Amino acid sequence: MKNLSLYDILVGQFVSEGGNPDNLDPSQFEQLSEDEKLRRSIIENLRMVLTTRQGSVQHLPDFGMPDILQLYFDSGNSIDPVKKEIKDVILKYEPRIGDVQVQKSDFDQETMRISIKIVASIKDNPNKEILLTEFSTTGWTKVMFERDLK
Repeated sequence: MKNLSLYDILVGQFVSEGGNPDNLDPSQFEQLSEDEKLRRSIIENLRMVLTTRQGSVQHLPDFGMPDILQLYFDSGNSIDPVKKEIKDVILKYEPRIGDVQVQKSDFDQETMRISIKIVASIKDNPNKEILLTEFSTTGWTKVMFERDLK
C-alpha cells in the first residue's frame, strides 16, 4: 500500500466508484491486489484533479483544470492548449505516473464534448498504460484505464 494516496488509505475504499460511501464494504478494498489498488488510487486522484476548477482550492490555486471551453475559445478553437494543460496538471499533481503523452481522441464541436487519450507509465511499472478521459461543458469528467473497458 506504499503507493496509495493518504486519502485512499484513510478512507479505506475508492469513494468515486460507489454511491454513498457509508454503504461501501471496506473488506472489498482489502480483497484487491496491490496493482489494482494502485491503479484505482491513480484514477481516484486524477478524477479529483481533473474535475476541480482551477482556483477553487484556496491553498493550492493552480490545483485542477481551468475552464476548458474558455481555453479552447481563447486559443482560436484549438485543442492543443487543452492537451498541454491536461499534461501539465497530471505531471504536477499525480506523481505516481510519468512520461505523459496527451492525444486527441475525439472532439464533438456540437456538444462540446472532448475525449482524450492519455498514454503514461506508472513509475514503478515499466509498461505503458492508456488512460481515457472525457470532458463536457457541463463539468462532467470521466477517467478510466483502457484495459478496464474489457
